[in-house]
Parts: sequence; structure tokens; C-alpha cells
Amino acid sequence: MLVPLDNTTVPTHTTPRPTTAPPTTAPRTPVCSPKPYDPAKPIDLSCSPGVTAAQQARAEQLIRDTLRDLPHYANTGTAFAEGYRSIGDSITGDEHYVKWAYLSDGRILDSKHPESLVYEMRNGRKTLVAAMYMLELGSTFADVPDVGGALTQWHVHRDLCLTDDPEQKIILRFTASDGSCPSGTSQASNTPMLHVWTVPNPCGPFASLEFGGQFPEGETRSCDHRNASVP
Repeated sequence: MLVPLDNTTVPTHTTPRPTTAPPTTAPRTPVCSPKPYDPAKPIDLSCSPGVTAAQQARAEQLIRDTLRDLPHYANTGTAFAEGYRSIGDSITGDEHYVKWAYLSDGRILDSKHPESLVYEMRNGRKTLVAAMYMLELGSTFADVPDVGGALTQWHVHRDLCLTDDPEQKIILRFTASDGSCPSGTSQASNTPMLHVWTVPNPCGPFASLEFGGQFPEGETRSCDHRNASVP
């Protein structure tokens, strides 16, 4: 500090201290890490865009119920004894057994009474890998319940010709270009259906099969990469 001759005080010049910004109180956006679907672990379908908490909870519960009840049908003999019949599609690698009476029993999404069972064909062995829930005959996409929102994509198979046996309908061929089927067969209905896989799936727990099937207007087959896992 300089002291003038007349003894007046001259202010001291110092470097101002940097100001510190007050701590922010704004909430941080949580980082969500999807967990691959693993039936052997607790079911967690979080991190799914556009899916509400209620939709997630319903979807997770349907998986838990299916995992609990489907092993009852691990043996195809049990399925046959209880009225399930193959639709003859084992050549695809996934064979569907259907109990047609269940499509008009007033129950939907009932894990104790699934309309269809899916067995994987590998090395001459059949392994139960999924349930396929179907709505009542005569239903359309307009009747589909909101199970899991974007997580659960329903589909139909209206391009198939099935034999007319009321207990065991066999896929005979695809429909002609005009949608017709040969005598003794009928075109498959527009009944919506939904798979629930009890094994890891590369497109998530509700994936439809890679081949065939039709989806709601404007949609294509979805593949849930967030909840996907490799078998």
C-alpha cells in the first residue's frame, strides 16, 4: 500500500476471489441399464421406451405365471392326454400344439390353460419353449387387451389353410392369392395370439416367430433388443 505525503489512505488493489456457483438442486436423470431376459433370474423389463409402470408390471406378471405353470406340459404325452394336438408344423423347427376347445372357453391369458404350447424340434427331441396365448375365436386386433403396451406385440396367421377336424387342425398349405383354401380345409381365422417364451430369445420374451404372421396395420415384426438374450 502506498502512503501519500498528506497521510491520506489509498485503497489497496487486490485480485478478486473467484465466485463459486451454488450447488444445483435439479434432479438427475437416472441412467437405465436394460437387463437381458433370463428366465432363471428375477423378471425385470424396465428401460422399455413408451411402456408405463402398469404395463411393465402386467407383462412381468404374465411371464412369471407362465414360467410357473408351463413346465406341467414339458412332456408332449401330458399335453396330448389333456387334449392338445399338433398342427403339423414341426418342419419349421417350432411345433405348435393347440387345444382348440380353449379358444371358446371364456378364458384368456390363463397360464394354467394356455391355448397353445410351442415345442422346439432339435436333434429329434421336442423341448417346451413357449406358450402361445390366443384370444377367443372371432376376436380381432380391436379386442386385444393391453398387457404390456409396446412390449407385447400380438399377431395373426390368416394366410394358412387348416384341415376341418375340430380337435386336430393340421396346416395343409398357405392360402391361394385370392385367400381361398382347398376343399376340406378352411382359412385360419384372424384370432390374435401372443407368445411368451420360457427360454432366452434373441428378440425378447414376447417375440413372434421369424417366419409368417401378420401384425396390426402399420406394424412390422418387432424385435425387443433391450430385453433380448441369446438362447
